[in-house]
Amino acid sequence: MYTSFSLFCFVSFCGNRFFEKNPHPTEKERTEIANKLNITINKVKFWFQNKRTQLKSQKERNENVMLKQENEQLRLENLAMAEVLKNPLCNKCGAQATIPDGSIHTHKVVIENARLKEELANFASQVSQMFGILLPNKVTIPGDNLNPIMSRSLMDYDIPIQRNGYLVQASRAMEELLKLGNVNAPLWNRNMEGGGETLNFVEYERAFPPCLGTKPPGFVSESTRARSVVPMTSSTLVEALLNADQWREMFMGMIGSCTTMEVLSNGTGGSKNGALQLMKAEIQFISPLVPVRVLKFIRFAKQQARGQWIVVDLSIDSGIEGHMTRRRPSGCILHDMPNGFTMVTWIEHTEYDEQSVSHQYRQLINSGVGFGAQRWISALLRHCESIAAIMSPTLNHHLLQDTKRSLRGLAQRMMSIFCGGVCLTDGQQWDLVADHAPSRPRIMAHNYISGFGEPMGIVTSATYSVWTPTNHQHLFDMLKTKDRCIWDVICHRIAVRNMIHLPLGQDETSPNCISILYSNIERTTEDDQVMVLQETISDMTGSLIVYATIDFPTVSVVMNGEDISSVALLPSGLCIVPGYGEDGAGGERGSMVTVGLQLLHLDITTSNMITMETIIMINDLVARTVQGIKEIVRSTQQ
Repeated sequence: MYTSFSLFCFVSFCGNRFFEKNPHPTEKERTEIANKLNITINKVKFWFQNKRTQLKSQKERNENVMLKQENEQLRLENLAMAEVLKNPLCNKCGAQATIPDGSIHTHKVVIENARLKEELANFASQVSQMFGILLPNKVTIPGDNLNPIMSRSLMDYDIPIQRNGYLVQASRAMEELLKLGNVNAPLWNRNMEGGGETLNFVEYERAFPPCLGTKPPGFVSESTRARSVVPMTSSTLVEALLNADQWREMFMGMIGSCTTMEVLSNGTGGSKNGALQLMKAEIQFISPLVPVRVLKFIRFAKQQARGQWIVVDLSIDSGIEGHMTRRRPSGCILHDMPNGFTMVTWIEHTEYDEQSVSHQYRQLINSGVGFGAQRWISALLRHCESIAAIMSPTLNHHLLQDTKRSLRGLAQRMMSIFCGGVCLTDGQQWDLVADHAPSRPRIMAHNYISGFGEPMGIVTSATYSVWTPTNHQHLFDMLKTKDRCIWDVICHRIAVRNMIHLPLGQDETSPNCISILYSNIERTTEDDQVMVLQETISDMTGSLIVYATIDFPTVSVVMNGEDISSVALLPSGLCIVPGYGEDGAGGERGSMVTVGLQLLHLDITTSNMITMETIIMINDLVARTVQGIKEIVRSTQQ
C-alpha cells in the first residue's frame, strides 16, 4: 500500500512536471526517484515508458481526427464545385452558360485529380511521421495541363506514385512481420522435422488480411520461424542485407544470383533507417528436381528503437520467367545484445506452385527444411563462425590471416560454381544434352570462352538425385570417414591426406571446414603435383561435400594470400538432405543425395558435337558414384 501511495503522490504532484522536462531519465535519475518513493527501479522505468507510449498514442489519435476533418472538408468542397459545374454562368453577362460534354468531363477529371493528390499529400505526411522518410510534396499526374490555373492552385505535390505504392505495401508487410515475430501459440507450432516453428494457417487467416490477394490455383503455402543469437551487431547485419553482393556471400549456396534493381530510399540521418529498395534474386535448392525460386520483391529496413531493426521482404510480382513463387511478408527482427551479439528472429512465408516440385521433395519443401527460416539461420550462423575463424589469432594459428582469407575466397568461388552448375543459376546459359530420368542424370553443356577464372572449352554438368535409407547427417559422416575410393570416381587417387585443414567453426572438430588434400604419388616436379580443394558444410537442414582439382601454382597463390580470381575450377560434389522415403511420403526416412559432376571436354568445340559415347561415359561416372554411396550405406546396415 505504501509503495502504491508513494507512486500515486509522485504522479499527482511532480511526475508530470518531471516528465515534461525529462521524458528519458538516466538510470541514475531513475534510481534517485525510486529511493525517494521507496519503490523499485523497474516501476519507475515502466511508468516513464507507459507515459511516453500514452502521449504518442494520444498524438496519433489527434492527428487522425484532424486528417478525417480535412478529408471531410475537401469532400464537401468537391461536391460544391461539382454543383457549380452543373449550372455554369457566363463570365461576361452572368447568364446560363452551355459547356460541351467534353469540357464537363475535363473538369470532373481535374477535380478527381485534385482529390487524389490531396490524399497522397496526407499519406506523405503520415509516412514521414511513421517511418522517418522525408518525401517531396509535389505529385505529377497526367492530365494536369487540362486546367493549368486549377492545377497550380489545387495540386502542388510531386511524389512518385509507384514509390508511394511500395511504401504502403512495405509498411503493411512490416506490421504483419512484427506480429508474426511477437505472437506465439496458437499461431506457431513447433516444427519437429526441420527445427524452428511452422505457421498455423487457420489461425493466420483469421488474424491477417491477404496482402497479396487470393492464392493462385495449385499454389501451396509454407511458413516457418526460427531464432538464434549470432555474433554480429544488428546494424552490420542490416547493411549486409541491403547490399546485394554481401547478402549473396552471407548466404552462399542459397542465393544463386541477386541484384538491386532500384534504390527507392537510402534511409535517413546517415543510417539505413527507412531504406527501401527493389530487388531480384534466385533462391536455390541443390537438386535438379526442385526449381529455382525467382523473386522480384521490395526490401524495407526500419529501426524500431536503438539496437532494434526490422528488415522485411514482399513480392511485387509472381510468375517471373516461369517460376511461380510469391514471397509474403518475410524477413528478420533484430535485437542487439551485449558484446556485439544480436538475437535474430527469422520468418519465411512463401507460396509456390507445388506441381513444379518432384514428388520426392514435396514434403521436404513443404515442411520448410528446403527454403525455410531454419536454413537461413543456419547459413547466417555458419557465415559468422567462418569470419570469426578467419580472424581468430588462436584457431588455425599456423596459417597467416591472408592465407586463410585467400583459401576461403577460393572455396566460396568453388561452391558458387558447383551450385550454379546444379541449379543453372548465376546467369549462365546451359544447353540441355539429356534430361533427368530414372537411373539417368540430367546433362547440361556450357561453352566457356573467356578463359579468365574459368576453363576454356565445353564443360558438361551432370546431376542426379537419389534416395538412400540412411539419416542425412549419418551419411555425411560416413562419406567423410570411409575410404574415398568407394564413391569418388574422379579424385579418389589424389585426395588421400590433408595438406591444409581450415576449420570454419568454433573448434578443430567442426564439420564446416576447408581442406587441401594431396596424394602419396611422387611427381617429377612440383608443378606436376595435382591436389584437391574441398569444402564440407553440415547442419540440421542438410550437408554439402564439394571438391575440385587444383595444381601446385594455385596452392602457392593461396599460401601467399594473393588474388585467386583467375583460378579456373571444375567442382564436383554431393548434397545430402533429409529424405521422406523413395515416394517422398511419410515422416523422415533416409536421405536424398544429389550428385553433381562437372567435366571439361577439350576435344569438343560446341555442345552439338557431344556424342552418344560421351553421354554414356558421363552416365557411367554418375552411376558409379551412386553405386559407391549405396555400398557405404549397405556396409553400415550389416
